[in-house]
Parts: sequence; structure tokens; C-alpha cells
Amino acid sequence: MGKTMKIAVVSDSHDNLGNIRRAVEDIKKRQLNVVVHAGDIISPFALKLFQGLKLYAVFGNNDGERMLLTKIAEKYGFILEEQPLFLSLEEYRVAVIHGVDGADKTRRFAYVLAKSGEFDAVIYGHLHEAEVKRIGSTLVLNPGELSGYLFGKASYAVLDLEELSAEIVLLK
Repeated sequence: MGKTMKIAVVSDSHDNLGNIRRAVEDIKKRQLNVVVHAGDIISPFALKLFQGLKLYAVFGNNDGERMLLTKIAEKYGFILEEQPLFLSLEEYRVAVIHGVDGADKTRRFAYVLAKSGEFDAVIYGHLHEAEVKRIGSTLVLNPGELSGYLFGKASYAVLDLEELSAEIVLLK
């Protein structure tokens, strides 16, 4: 395997600018340059806060300003697409989705991708609940909600692709 590949994973930031700023500051302190956002960014101005980082993101169900979000993403060199987003980060294959409908369908979508054996990691959002789980040789990760709006716990994850492990980081 190559050098250690650690990335930051966020989801469901829902325009909480304070939490986005705190997470980005912490991510930069940890010297992580790559961020994956699993959707529900919401407003284009929230996307700007990730400048200086390499951002890969999918649209979430609440991302209404898609044209403006796409424009901002292009301006800063971010990758922002409809789900699913399939990434190759060095030699690691990563699938990124936001989610579909309710919790059961969202988990099923993530787990089916993991069971395919095509990915080292499957990242999903939408449920606002953190999850780190192994399915076969694939790590399934939901970083929880960066916004903290639904459950009162703002979090993101640090994903180590070489070790296939993840740490959930709670914002203070």
C-alpha cells in the first residue's frame, strides 16, 4: 500500500456556518487536505468555507440552490455531483452517497454498495447519525451531522483509507 491516506468526511452541515468554520479549522490543524461532503450543504455561501481544501461532494435532498452551488464548486475547484459519486483517491476506491427516502432505504443503499466488493469505503449521510461499520472488506461510514441541529451533537469523521478505520470527531 501507498502512504497513509487520511481524509475528513462531513455531512449534513445545513448552513451551520459556525460549525463548518470550526470543523474546517480542526481539519486544517490535523493537516488533512481532502474533504468528502455527503450532502445537505444547503447554501452556496456555506460551500465557500471549504476553500483551501480539496472537496468532493454530493448533493443532498435539501440542496435546493444546485445551479449556484455548482457555480461556486467550479470556482474553487471542488467536485460536486449528484449521487452516487465514485472516487479513486490514490489506490483507494470510495463511493459517496447522501441517501434516499428514509433510514432503511438509505442504509440499504449504502450496504449494497459495500457488499458489491468494489469499494474500500462507502460514505453516506442523510440520517444525521454517525456509523462506522465493516461489511466484508469495505468500511461503511456516516460521519453524523456537522450541523448538530437534529441530535445536538455536531460531528465529522477522520477516515484512514490505508487502515480502513474511522474516528468520529465531536465538535466542542
